[in-house]
Amino acid sequence: MANPSDRNRSIDGVFGDSRGRLLRELCGRPQTAVELAERVGTSSNAVRVHLDGLRAAGLVQFEVLRRGVGKPTHLFSLTATAENLLSTAYAPALQALFDTLSDRLDGELRPVLRQAGEALSAHYRDRGKRSARPSLAAALMMLEALGSPARVGRRGSDHVLSNQCCPLSAITRETPEMCGLMEAFVSAASGLETHEQCARGLHPRCSFLVKSAGQHR
Repeated sequence: MANPSDRNRSIDGVFGDSRGRLLRELCGRPQTAVELAERVGTSSNAVRVHLDGLRAAGLVQFEVLRRGVGKPTHLFSLTATAENLLSTAYAPALQALFDTLSDRLDGELRPVLRQAGEALSAHYRDRGKRSARPSLAAALMMLEALGSPARVGRRGSDHVLSNQCCPLSAITRETPEMCGLMEAFVSAASGLETHEQCARGLHPRCSFLVKSAGQHR
């Protein structure tokens, strides 16, 4: 389970101590540059420089406030991407949900995981406004949309769709059954019969054998 202090160190390591602190200060609490400067103990000009960088990274947004006469004020807040980045709850919550469903369904979890994978595929297709029919190319794009570069290889007349970083690695390390969800995701995105052949272990890697059209069993 992720440790919040480890997450904070990782964020600070990527964005720097000052920007990491600003992200945490803005969590659930929109503020002006002046207010942020008072909280972190630096100048408002320095804060604005960091905020510009965080805005460019898609982590901070602002709205313009007009308070009577004088120049308008910018009220800064986190984007949804930044809120997701700061949270350590997703993996343990998903694990708890999986464990609860596994107990309740008593061995009948696989159909539920497949249905969830199909729903996840539909979500990414709708979000990307991809009206094209399911295809191997669509499956490749949608797998990459989960956060890891993917590639397509050949195995005889079939294809192998894979990446080097499982997008659900925080849970598939302990619960490989979750790979069934991703199998259904790829199958729905490609419109083809798919069999997961993922690598397990400390650094899980996705691998899906996608049967060529006309080769369904």
